[in-house]
Amino acid sequence: MSEFTKRPIPSDAGGFISREEMDVLTKNHDDEHANQKSLNGHIKAMCFGKDKVVELLNHPDCTALRIYYGVKIDTDGDGIKEKKMILVAVDANGNDILPPSGDAATGSVAKSMSSALILDQGLPCPDYCGGNPPPPPPKPNKP
Repeated sequence: MSEFTKRPIPSDAGGFISREEMDVLTKNHDDEHANQKSLNGHIKAMCFGKDKVVELLNHPDCTALRIYYGVKIDTDGDGIKEKKMILVAVDANGNDILPPSGDAATGSVAKSMSSALILDQGLPCPDYCGGNPPPPPPKPNKP
């Protein structure tokens, strides 16, 4: 048995970072994975619609969100593996809130599923990324 003791997951887990730190972290990832191709190029990020994320987080026991990394093995013979990000709701004890095994979702959630959802099928960046972000606003002149 592990001596690791589970700790409660607070609903305010995480921390905001600066734009500069984000730029460094994402550049490091891009540099590390530039040779891994998926969906005709390196996947930088996945985008999920607000409505789906809110629906996932609206589970009554949800206090957090967990994002799993995944890889979809080549299914169409082109030799390309797809990077995936899978989002699940998490309760205060750190447990994933998942539907029962064996319940299948096809397009929309099957009627047999509990209210627990698993979110996938995000839109990949760069295909669904905007252009360059707008420049920061100019700094006011000091008198």
